[in-house]
Amino acid sequence: MRQYRFSVGVSLALGESPDTDEQLEALVRSGMECVEILYYPYCDDGAWTASVKDRLHSAEVNINSIHAPFSWEVDISRLDAEGQESALQQVHRAMITAVQLGARIVVVHGSAEPIEENERPQRIARCKSSLSRLVKQAEALGVELALELLPRTCLGNTADELEMLLADLPSEQAGFCLDTNHLSDPGQLDDTVIQLGKRIITLHISDYDARPPEYERHWMPFRGVVDLGSFANALYDIQYSGGFIYEVELAGDTIEEKLEEVQSTFQRILSAAATQSR
Repeated sequence: MRQYRFSVGVSLALGESPDTDEQLEALVRSGMECVEILYYPYCDDGAWTASVKDRLHSAEVNINSIHAPFSWEVDISRLDAEGQESALQQVHRAMITAVQLGARIVVVHGSAEPIEENERPQRIARCKSSLSRLVKQAEALGVELALELLPRTCLGNTADELEMLLADLPSEQAGFCLDTNHLSDPGQLDDTVIQLGKRIITLHISDYDARPPEYERHWMPFRGVVDLGSFANALYDIQYSGGFIYEVELAGDTIEEKLEEVQSTFQRILSAAATQSR
């Protein structure tokens, strides 16, 4: 019988006041195994990081990853040197927060969007130069970068392009964040897992209907078209044993109910995977 060694977790934007943050309190009580925390400037505050780390450590919730900021302004593929430098500084601040919180992974976007086809080669070159700098910083800080699979015209919207972006960088400091909600063809998900293989170091889990032009929906599993049971078996085949991080629009009237649904659908995914593997 297959043993799936995934750690269920959720991606959250915690508030500025950990002592009164209802999401944090619910997470502490939830029995969740891990969490990804979205970086905001207030995360730089030492008292904030100390409080969050203490509460989660006491509850045995592993801080799996920090999601670096991303936007039109915070885009590491920007063609203007000043904008690129500003984006790199903000990602670096997220990396420092990861160290302070004891997180091993920093998730980063290769670009914002839209990316016009005539400027894509230039943007790819900029992104690669940025990643090269960030990887050196990651090595010095003792963290790993996870370049996310993104949708539509973003850089890194296919397995081939993700591999190209990291081709010259050491796997010890740079891998992939595979988002189940971002492929234009969800039927390619299992093949993408196999292609990216052991450079997948974290996941974003959600469901969608794969309808253009949005593609992504960030629904709870079993609402859309993603076969997450088959996906779990593809992860098993590459011996993945990391975070199974839900990046979803949480349902339910309370944060407690929302986290309960995460746990419930995770068990449904494992059950579906076990059934399909027989």
